[in-house]
Amino acid sequence: MYLEYVKSAISSIKSNKGRSFLTMLGIIIGIAAVLTVLIIGDGMKATVNGEMDSIGATTISVTLDDTKTDKGFTKDQLDLIENNISDIDGVSPGLQYGGQLVMGDKTFDAIVNGETPASGMSGQVEMIHGRFLIKSDVDEAKKVVVLSQTAATKLFGYEDVVGNFLEVSAYGATDEYVVVGVRKDNTLDTAYASFFDEPSFIVTMPYTSMLDLYMIDMESNVHGFTIYTDSEYKDQVLSKTRSVVENVMGLRGENAVKISSGYGFDETTNTILNIITTVVAVIAAISLLVGGIGVMNIMTVSVTERTREIGIRKSLGARTSSILTQFLAEASILTFTGGLIGLLLGLAISYLICKIIDFAFIVNPVLVVIVVLISTAIGLFFGIYPAKRAAALDPIEALRTE
Repeated sequence: MYLEYVKSAISSIKSNKGRSFLTMLGIIIGIAAVLTVLIIGDGMKATVNGEMDSIGATTISVTLDDTKTDKGFTKDQLDLIENNISDIDGVSPGLQYGGQLVMGDKTFDAIVNGETPASGMSGQVEMIHGRFLIKSDVDEAKKVVVLSQTAATKLFGYEDVVGNFLEVSAYGATDEYVVVGVRKDNTLDTAYASFFDEPSFIVTMPYTSMLDLYMIDMESNVHGFTIYTDSEYKDQVLSKTRSVVENVMGLRGENAVKISSGYGFDETTNTILNIITTVVAVIAAISLLVGGIGVMNIMTVSVTERTREIGIRKSLGARTSSILTQFLAEASILTFTGGLIGLLLGLAISYLICKIIDFAFIVNPVLVVIVVLISTAIGLFFGIYPAKRAAALDPIEALRTE
């Protein structure tokens, strides 16, 4: 029985192809607009979160409150903390001091970073030549350095300088170091290297070697460190860090350990992006309302045009529910078909836009199903009025219609 209603509805739609297409057009545009906005929104969130990860959103900062303790970290304590927190790439005190690079009779200003292998495993460092720091470099305080592309080229005249030596000077002390790696430039490298007429170059060495060069007592000067981890494990690591640090440092109950991370920043960013996406999607959804009203108008016109047909069918015994079902079937088929076309159009447009602006193209299958269901629901909702009007027609009055 229902198959006959569908066939009759399709036949009616085919007999008025132009009008049927115009009826679907509002639904097509509305669905395509909403889907495009939502897909681009998801792509924007994925892209922004990826960028946040690359600038340290997957790091956790741990510091000791100097108003509550005068303790500092030693290498053994950092190693113990690292070994007792699972799902991390490692920890690093991330020391940074000014210094100078000496090449023959030339001297250049430098920013010297004291790091561990962990900072190189975080995805923030891309090696071009050689390698980054390894555990033995730190454990043995080896005199090795990693340079940026800019620093290598400016200092030596070419990029692949692995195996070459240069001198690093600080506070009157000078040591010779071997270059073990050259990493890809980042924005800081470019900015410092073009700083007026006195460029500065960033050089990375094991933090233990840096302590020796600068003659720094670690326990007296290192009051914090950074944990490098994957965003997938950030919550787990955050829940463990405080207790591990307090136990290792003997600070349980003193509330002297301060922990911060990019997590809150991630959440804020996601909230803002979600609000923007939702607002734009709601605005785009207005076109769905307009499309639904279009369906109702066209179906109302269709009822008026087919009044005599409806009268004949009712006089021959057609039930009110049959008339209602047929017109609802027509409205649903129109909007369902329009929804599918809008779905394909939305996927194509969003894919093209994501490629042009370099956003991740992410399609949520649940979203696709919801879009199709919404388009069908619109047909049912806005088709009810004209369908009821058709079903309620008096057969005698309908047959009198010219």
